[in-house]
Amino acid sequence: MSAADNLDPWPRMREVVASAVMGLHGGRFIEETLEALCVQLGATSAWSTLETKSGGGPMHRSRTAGFRGVPPAVLAQHVTDTLSRVQVEPKTVAGPVPYAPMGSFAAVPLWSLPTSSRRGRTLIGAMYLEFPGDEGEQSAVLEFIECVGSLLGGMIAQQTLIEATREDLWVERAKDHNEHHLSLDELLAPESMATIREELRAAVASNASIMLSGESGTGKTQLATAFARASNREPIVRATLGLADDLNTITSELFGHERGAFSGAVSKRKGLVEYANKGTLILDEVLNLSRHAQQLLLDFTQFGSYRPLGYQGREPKKADVRLISVTNGDVLQAIADNRFRQDLYYRLATVPIVLPPLRERREDIPQIAVRYLNRTDGRNDWELDGSARELLSAHHLRWGGNIRELEAVLERARNRVRVSESADPVIEARHLDLEGEHPLGAAGSLTAAQPAGGSSGNEIPGRWKQLAEQKDGLDVLEKGIIEDTLAACEGIVARAARMLSVPRTGLISRMATLEIDPEKFKNRRE
Repeated sequence: MSAADNLDPWPRMREVVASAVMGLHGGRFIEETLEALCVQLGATSAWSTLETKSGGGPMHRSRTAGFRGVPPAVLAQHVTDTLSRVQVEPKTVAGPVPYAPMGSFAAVPLWSLPTSSRRGRTLIGAMYLEFPGDEGEQSAVLEFIECVGSLLGGMIAQQTLIEATREDLWVERAKDHNEHHLSLDELLAPESMATIREELRAAVASNASIMLSGESGTGKTQLATAFARASNREPIVRATLGLADDLNTITSELFGHERGAFSGAVSKRKGLVEYANKGTLILDEVLNLSRHAQQLLLDFTQFGSYRPLGYQGREPKKADVRLISVTNGDVLQAIADNRFRQDLYYRLATVPIVLPPLRERREDIPQIAVRYLNRTDGRNDWELDGSARELLSAHHLRWGGNIRELEAVLERARNRVRVSESADPVIEARHLDLEGEHPLGAAGSLTAAQPAGGSSGNEIPGRWKQLAEQKDGLDVLEKGIIEDTLAACEGIVARAARMLSVPRTGLISRMATLEIDPEKFKNRRE
């Protein structure tokens, strides 16, 4: 867009806006906007900076062709001085570059609101473009840059607001808000938990790190939360570590980041470690941490200090946090396979606890069942009759999903009681639907189909009725398995599909047929 270029600027603006919007999806809208400006205006380079309380800010840049023979340090110094000048004054600045006879530049402030009035708006930063000719001094080019600057400033402000709101929600989800939590004494009351009870009660008054391991669904996170409450170490914050191996993501999750620390970091973020200061941080599925992330966590456990991404302070930050690690994996095997650091294990597992699976504590199942029923429905005094107690403790039931599976079975049984003719909150064996060989249940007795001509016409209606009944049983069994899987995957359908080795679209279709809502599993905790 030179002085002689009278082409309509709107197609160029459309390209810039399209690039900015596309960049939103990858957290790179600032870089994409700068790149589009260079392409549409013929600029050799473009820079922007985000304002910070200290007066400077992280910088973003796009294509730096520069001027031949001019040292990069000279170029960088001019850009830095110009951006600082725009943020101090603040107003549009343009003119020839000091190191080339034909070069020019233009710099504009970025405001939170794209209005001419300064009321209610905040200085976000500044944007700088450099040209090989005198384009930076042309009024048409300056108007174009100022228009894009208004757009970019508003986008940064909105993205900052979104990031802040997202962080608030993220922190609230990480904190323990379970109003129906059980006390440590309640969880450890059964005689089968006597050894664990002694270990944890001895550790309550100390600051020792706890590692809870055991099969999925054994109640590890629930026990971790109860232990933290008994220790009076609140707030209680939970970090779900997942399978991410991106060091920036993991570091930001645990330790936070400064504004502009990486692409898309338009606002400052506290890490879960800082939110858990003076309290407890529960590290859920700690074996999923990458080796790099394990090193960062090891440093924190050794010194109690950390540095958020992009942190420029002379001294690192510190936090007093009690760590409780949770995993359903084999920690010792992970160490033997070199997937988990042995030195980190010793730091995290000062007190190692292995929770037994439900099948090894069958005598506790009726007590756990009644406790769950009354904790989740305080309006009724739920009971189990003798047949239900006997069935729940039966040795042929494997309880592969442990307490989580038991809770799913009880939820379905309670629903059956509510729709039955009886008004009493009493669960019987027939409500549990566990009479057959578990986990096949009633569907395990499917009768083999007879070949054509193998039965009389009088038998066909009976066989068809039997098949219909067995199909109903299969649907109930399938629904239970899918619900248990969604509970284990916290309502994430894609993860449940991977666990069941079925296509995601097929699973969604079956969930719709069986009337399964994944949303109700998203806030479940062990």
